[in-house]
Amino acid sequence: MEEAKRRIPQENKHVVATRILLVDDFMQWRFAVRSILEAIPGFRIIGEASNGLEAIEKAASLRPDIVLLDIGMPILNGIEAARRIRRVSPQSKMIFLTQEQDSEVRAAALAVGGTAYLLKSTAVTELRPAIDAALQRGYQPQVPNLLPFASSYGG
Repeated sequence: MEEAKRRIPQENKHVVATRILLVDDFMQWRFAVRSILEAIPGFRIIGEASNGLEAIEKAASLRPDIVLLDIGMPILNGIEAARRIRRVSPQSKMIFLTQEQDSEVRAAALAVGGTAYLLKSTAVTELRPAIDAALQRGYQPQVPNLLPFASSYGG
């Protein structure tokens, strides 16, 4: 029954939509990311949150396939939110989408279960490949390469 609710029509075919929870404290950024993703067949934003605590609550109730998380948010940061989301929605793949370029922050994000770490400046070109890679490989914590980076995803 749940899978039937997630199906979306696409050229006389049924495709299971990838259900995405978008988490960022900046409303205009959430709108921009929503616009990018909703233009891609098969991606559906099922909820939004503006802080880490709200993200945990929504992840528990919505059980998204993908959680797109900023790191610097009020009330609870994205890394701690990801740690807690892993407990309440273990099947969700977490992709960090942030402006934070510090390699230690990146390592911490991947260590708590992030399947990808993208800079906001690369979202237009790298968000879809990162989501596709996360869905294909499932949850696999990565040991990050700590060299200078624009993004980290893939197998």
